[in-house]
Amino acid sequence: MDNDAPASISSLSPISGAQSFALTDEQRLALIAKAEAGNPESAFRLSLYYTFTFSDAEQSMHWLSMAAKGGHGMAQHSLAYDLYMDGTDLEKAAYWAAEAQKNGNDEAGWLLKQIETEKVVSGWSPLT
Repeated sequence: MDNDAPASISSLSPISGAQSFALTDEQRLALIAKAEAGNPESAFRLSLYYTFTFSDAEQSMHWLSMAAKGGHGMAQHSLAYDLYMDGTDLEKAAYWAAEAQKNGNDEAGWLLKQIETEKVVSGWSPLT
């Protein structure tokens, strides 16, 4: 056996990053049911589907927010990052980064520092 030979590629292997987030209708409906029953991992998986496969920003944000509210650390970090990059609500961005940090997301501390620095540098204040 030649150890330098390339690994065989199955017809089921993803050919792109987006394909790895693809869902069948049955899988999508099952995840929706689980997410609506309070499963944050299912909600996060749906947010990835709507971000990378189906390209529906509104649905992606819906499921990402649901996952974050359910305590999913990666979802909290992703939501904080999205809010930070949008720049319209740095208070919410800081809140979600802090929540992600509490839930063990290692990158959240760095993001929280970035958000707090941006608030000072830009003179940001919430709209009243």
